[in-house]
Amino acid sequence: MKKSLMSISAALLVSVFTLTSCEEKPKSAREDLAEAQEDAREEKAEINKDLAEAENDAAAKKAEVNAELKGEEREFLARMEAQRNNIDAELKQIDAKLDNAKGEEKARWEARKDRLEKRKDKIDADMTELKGGLKRDWKAFKSDVEKTFDDVKKDLKN
Repeated sequence: MKKSLMSISAALLVSVFTLTSCEEKPKSAREDLAEAQEDAREEKAEINKDLAEAENDAAAKKAEVNAELKGEEREFLARMEAQRNNIDAELKQIDAKLDNAKGEEKARWEARKDRLEKRKDKIDADMTELKGGLKRDWKAFKSDVEKTFDDVKKDLKN
C-alpha cells in the first residue's frame, strides 16, 4: 500500500508539473514591444490606405469641378462672343447714321460709337483673358463681365 501510495503521489506530482508547465507564461517586455510595434505598423498601413483613398476622391472631385467650370467658361465665352457681335452690328448701324448726321446729332452718334468701341475692347480683353486662363477669381471675373454686359445693354437702348 505504501508503494502504491508513493506511486500515486509520484504520478500526481508529475501531472501537476506537467499541467502547470503548459500554462502560458507572462509576456516579456520585448514581446509586448514587438506586439505594439506590429500594431503600429498595421495602423500606419491602414491610415496610409485611407489617405490614398481620400486623395483619390479629392482628385476625382477636383476634376469634376474643373470640368463643370470649363463648361461654364465655354458657355460664358459664347455669351461674350454674342455680345461682341451685337456691338459690331450696332457699330455698323451707327456708321450708316453718321454718314447722314450733322451737328449735335453727329456728336451724339460719335459719343455712342466711342462708348460701344470701348465696351467691345473690354469684352475682347476679357475674352483673351478667359481663353488664356484666368489670373483672377472666376466669380470676380464673371461679375466684371456681367457689368460690362449691362453697360452695353444701356448703350444699345439709348
